[in-house]
Amino acid sequence: MLASWKIGLATLVVGAVVGYLGQRSRFCTISGIRDFFLVKDSYRLKGLIGIVIGGVLGFALVNKLGGSLDYFNNPDEWEFMPMLRNGVDVTPVVLIPISAIGAFLMAYFSVMAEGCPFRQHVMAGEGRSSGILYIVGLVAGVIFYDIAILPYLKALTLAW
Repeated sequence: MLASWKIGLATLVVGAVVGYLGQRSRFCTISGIRDFFLVKDSYRLKGLIGIVIGGVLGFALVNKLGGSLDYFNNPDEWEFMPMLRNGVDVTPVVLIPISAIGAFLMAYFSVMAEGCPFRQHVMAGEGRSSGILYIVGLVAGVIFYDIAILPYLKALTLAW
């Protein structure tokens, strides 16, 4: 019980820090790329580049200090996420084109909504109705995928 309390508190603190920094920096992956190509403004793109560099350096530092990814390399221990443990069981011939279409649609709707899902979460936290509506649509899309699309993907895989 005590460990779960610590994890919850740590998640709250990290979430508050990331949310605060996200709001103050106006960080957004989609609008950073969009602004760079449309109006040659690289302000938000610098944040995306910083995230990538920070991730690479952080991963290298964890490896250098003896960190391990053994937990993530052993799917049998992923009891909390059965989809990750078992996989989707969809062949790459089916999954790759459908994933490409999904990525394109996510990027398209993020550009139309003026921000990536991270930015929309920040905007929803600020109380903006457009951000709240985006998050509701995102959750509805995930539910729709799980109920309506995933069974057809599995059936389509059996046909291959």
